[in-house]
Amino acid sequence: MGIPYLIRYNTFQRNTNKIYGFSTGYVMIYLETTASRVYKRREMLPRRDNFIWKIESGVVRSLTWTEDGQVICSGLWADGDVIGSELSNLHPYEMECLTDVQLIEIPRSHWGDYVAEIIRHSKTNEFLLKISHCRAKDDALRQLLGWLTNRFGEDDRHGRLIGLQLTHQEIAELIGSTRVTVTRIINDLEKVGFLSRKGRKLLFLADGNDQWHYEI
Repeated sequence: MGIPYLIRYNTFQRNTNKIYGFSTGYVMIYLETTASRVYKRREMLPRRDNFIWKIESGVVRSLTWTEDGQVICSGLWADGDVIGSELSNLHPYEMECLTDVQLIEIPRSHWGDYVAEIIRHSKTNEFLLKISHCRAKDDALRQLLGWLTNRFGEDDRHGRLIGLQLTHQEIAELIGSTRVTVTRIINDLEKVGFLSRKGRKLLFLADGNDQWHYEI
């Protein structure tokens, strides 16, 4: 509802006999404010009309699915990004936390303060839509991994480490492919020396980094 404020007001009155008077009244108003929320890994964010979320920490993915149940990941969102069902025309539309997440809830009256973030959201959607429709899935995966390296990459003495852990199934849902295909392509990229694995994370080797830079 917002923060309540008690406002005092005065009215000035005059009747036909030129008699003047004052009266005082009070009214309660509620000003919309941003609010912080915390959600756990694998929790779904609630859909709220007239509100969007700004991510302070953590990673969220937005999802929809086809009539036959195929999951489509429409975006990966992290620190500084804004998300919300109000920014999408997809139905159904869900938002799943891939990590523990802290967010700020932003009412519609404050959206004007987040124009740059909303534009970036739109550009990210367009980029991921493009690669999901790429017929050559090896090329689609290379573009996605390059973007992930730029967005979530951490410096490593051997190259750049993607700090975000995604399963092969989750990657497949981003590029419109299958888990088996993603596993095969990643194995091929390891063989030619573009990447290696470090635990459950992917490491882009220094010799191949220049070919993996995708920025929105």
